Amino acid sequence: MTQRLTYHLESTNSLNDRQHGFREGKSVDTAINELLRNIKTARRDGKHVLVLSIDIKGDFDNLQHRAILKTLDASACPSNINRLFHSLLQNRKVTLLTPQGRATKEQKQGCPQGSCSSPALWNLVANEILNQVWPDNVHIQAFADDFVLVIKADTNKSLVEDTQSAITQFSSWCSENELVISTEKTNYILFSKMVRSPKITWNGYKINRVKSFKYLGIHVDDRLNWLEHINKQGEKAIKMQQNLKRIAGGNWGISQIHR
Repeated sequence: MTQRLTYHLESTNSLNDRQHGFREGKSVDTAINELLRNIKTARRDGKHVLVLSIDIKGDFDNLQHRAILKTLDASACPSNINRLFHSLLQNRKVTLLTPQGRATKEQKQGCPQGSCSSPALWNLVANEILNQVWPDNVHIQAFADDFVLVIKADTNKSLVEDTQSAITQFSSWCSENELVISTEKTNYILFSKMVRSPKITWNGYKINRVKSFKYLGIHVDDRLNWLEHINKQGEKAIKMQQNLKRIAGGNWGISQIHR
């Protein structure tokens, strides 16, 4: 069933090219390359660049079934596949045994636990925001539920205004689909010589500026010199070496031939 849905979406080019997660021909490499290409091109053009990393709380767990079915209907999916997913996601109930007896509640959100269809269904819903019309100076991309916005501008003022406008647009989509943003984990990195950090807010909450952020396992820093990533990898290697020392002494522990 999932293979048929995925085949339909890919063969009809229904999924936005800026979605890099859970897709054949797409990967972490393509996502990072696209992000870096946008940053470097804008900097060569003398633009101030702000990259906003967005964290959605419990994305798969909070994905509304009505949102899945709405986007499924809009995808012109073959009727037999459409009916199967409607049957799968409608009238789902959870029953718990309590001291007071059985408690039953209708399940209206979350991809079916353990379902291999969850990534495809998420991509279907996320496709909505990727397909929206964005200003020429705003780039959006995703790797499954990891969204980033790249905003380019000539001045501090326009950078703030354009970023806030992009946040409003993204926030509206989240509200429509009952998805919640974690403002504590959402942050931005600035590629610019600005002395003062732009004040960016999300529904009244301040979004923090960081010198580097981890994107798909890679530490991207505001100078793009990769020192932060190298340092983090070095720390990780040292920690692994120390852990090995704890289980393998000079004349005890794991035998020499297995080290």
